[in-house]
Amino acid sequence: MRAALQDGLAHGSRIEPHDPVPGIPVTLLFSTNTDLPIECVAVYYTTDGSVPAGARGVASNGNVVMAVAGEAAYDAQTGMQVRYWRAMLPAQSDGTLVRYRADGWSEETSHNPADSRGHWFADNDDPINLPTPGGRVFAYAVDRWLPPEWFAEAIIYHVFVDRFHAAHDEPALRADSPITGFFGGTLRGVLEKLDYIQALGVNCIWLSPIFESPVYHGYNPSDYYNVARHYGTNETIRQLIDEAHRRGMRVMLDFVANHTSDEHPAFVEARTDPDSPQFSWYAIGDWPPHGYRSYALVKDMPELVTEHPDVQRYLCDAVLYWLREFGADGVRLDYVPGPTHAFWTLFQREIKRSFPQALTLGEITSPLPEIANYAGRMDAFMDFPLTKMLRRTFGLRTASLADLLTYLDEREPELPQHMGRATLLDNHDMHRFLWLAGGNTAQLKLAATCHLTLEGTPIIYYGTEVGLSQYSDAHKENAYARPAMLWDERQDTSLLEHYRRLIALRRQHRALLYGKRINIAVGVLDAPDELQQQVGAYLRCHEHDFLLVVLNNGQQPARIRIPLAEQLASAGMHLDAEQPLYNVLSAEQQQVSLVKGILECELEPLDAAVIGA
Repeated sequence: MRAALQDGLAHGSRIEPHDPVPGIPVTLLFSTNTDLPIECVAVYYTTDGSVPAGARGVASNGNVVMAVAGEAAYDAQTGMQVRYWRAMLPAQSDGTLVRYRADGWSEETSHNPADSRGHWFADNDDPINLPTPGGRVFAYAVDRWLPPEWFAEAIIYHVFVDRFHAAHDEPALRADSPITGFFGGTLRGVLEKLDYIQALGVNCIWLSPIFESPVYHGYNPSDYYNVARHYGTNETIRQLIDEAHRRGMRVMLDFVANHTSDEHPAFVEARTDPDSPQFSWYAIGDWPPHGYRSYALVKDMPELVTEHPDVQRYLCDAVLYWLREFGADGVRLDYVPGPTHAFWTLFQREIKRSFPQALTLGEITSPLPEIANYAGRMDAFMDFPLTKMLRRTFGLRTASLADLLTYLDEREPELPQHMGRATLLDNHDMHRFLWLAGGNTAQLKLAATCHLTLEGTPIIYYGTEVGLSQYSDAHKENAYARPAMLWDERQDTSLLEHYRRLIALRRQHRALLYGKRINIAVGVLDAPDELQQQVGAYLRCHEHDFLLVVLNNGQQPARIRIPLAEQLASAGMHLDAEQPLYNVLSAEQQQVSLVKGILECELEPLDAAVIGA
C-alpha cells in the first residue's frame, strides 16, 4: 500500500462489503498522496467479463463512476498524509463478475488525454505485482457462496510427504540426508499410516505439494498434472484419496499459483524462444539477478504473470483436474499475496461453479485488516496473527495469559465475518513449537489445550503431537522444522494421548465446534500478581452445551474460584445445581467442586482443566 501511495493512487482491492452479495451496492475505497495534485478519481467497470477501459473520467469500454473525495488525514499504516475517496458501484445479480480499473488526474491536464503528466493509475507501483498498461484490472464476484459446511467440523493434519513415512517395501526415510535433500517419504507411506492418522482423531489431511518438482518441498512445481515420481504416481494419490474418503476423512492438496520451477516446460520454452506463446507467462528481461522475476529472488522459482489470461486458464484447469478426476476436497493456497486479488476472484469463481463444497484455504501472513480483503476470494485463511500470539504466550512466554485473552476479545471486530479460519501452533515455515519452548512438553500440552478449545478449524503439524522438534536453528531456511517423523518407541506417548483426548473432546462437543467464546472472571486465591496474570478461563457455549476451559500458564500451583452460575447466566444459560461437573480433559474424569454456583478447582503449574457435565 505504501508503494502505491507514494506513486499517487492506492486501492489495495479494498471494498465494502468485503464479500459482495446480490442486490447490495459495493463501495470501493481509494487513497491518494496529498503531495500530488490528484483532484479527480474515476472507476471504469464492466459486468460482462470484458476488460474495462477508460481515462480521465471517460469510459472506452464499460461504465464509469466518479469517486467522492473525503478529508485528508494522517495514515498510521503508511506514515503518510493521504486523502480518502469512495466510489459506489451499483448492486448486481447473483453470479456477476465485476471487473474495474481506476485512475486519478489533475484538472490542469484533463484537456490533453495524451499527456501522461498529472495522470495516475490505481496500484500501478506494487513491489509484488507487475504494472499493467492502462492500469491494473481489479475484480470481485457477486455471489452467495460460503465456506464448505464440513470445514467447521474439520480437524486438519498437515503431512509433509517427503519427511513422513515410506512404505514397508520402500527404502526407509534417510534421516542422515542433508536437511534440504530428499528423505524418501512417499504417498504409499502416507497410505500405510492412515490407521495412525485416523486413530489420532483428525478428519482431514493436508498434503504438502505432491506435483513434480526438482526439490524436496515441492513448492516450485514443474508439472501441475502429475505426481512427483519420488512420491508415487497419479494412481497412488487416487488410492490415498479414495481410502481416506472410505474412512470418513478428507484430503486437501497444496497448490502454488505464484511461481513454478525453472524446469517447468513453459518456462524452459519461454527462456529459449522469445516468440513462444509462453514467453509472456513470465516476466523475462532486465530483472536482477537472474534475468527474470523470481519468488524471493530464488533462481529455481520463476514467477508467473498471473494476470495473463492464459496463465489464469492454465492454473484454473489444473486445480479443477485434481478436484474432478481425483476427488480432492480442497486446496491450501500457497503465498496468496503473490497473485492479485483479481486472480483469486477468478480462481475462486472457477472452483465454486463446479465444486461448491471444495475448500480454498489461503496462506496470508498479513495483518487481519488486509486478510479481510480476501473475503469472497477464498473460503478461509490461516490465522497467523493468532499463531504468533499463542507462541508468544505458551512457547516463548513473552506474553501473559491475560494478554492472550485480552487480545482474543480486542481482535473480534477485525475478523472477517464470512470467512473461515484455520488455527495452528506451528507449521513448515516456522520453528517448531517445542523448539521455541526449549523442549518443555508441559508448555506444549497447555498450548494444545488452548489451541484445540478455541474458535477456528485447528491444524496439527505432523509430529507435533508426538514431541517432534528440530535439531538446529536458522534465520531463513525453514528445513529444520521439517525433520523425519518420529515413529514407534521414539514417540512421546503421553503427549500423543493428550492430543487424542483433546481431539475427541472437540469432535464430541458442538460447543467447541460452533460455540461462542466468552472470557470470564477468575479468582486466584492467595496468589501473587504475576500468577494472577497467568491464570484465566473462557466458556464455549452452543445452545444448551457448554464447556469451561481453565488455564494456569504460571510456574506455581493455583487455587481457582469461578462464579460459574453467574457467568453462565450472563451468557443466557442456566446452571443446574444438581448436575455434577467433571474435568473431562483428565483421564479419570475428575468431579469438580460446585457450591452455590461457585466452582473451585486447583491446577498445577502449566496445567489446564476442561469442565463440563
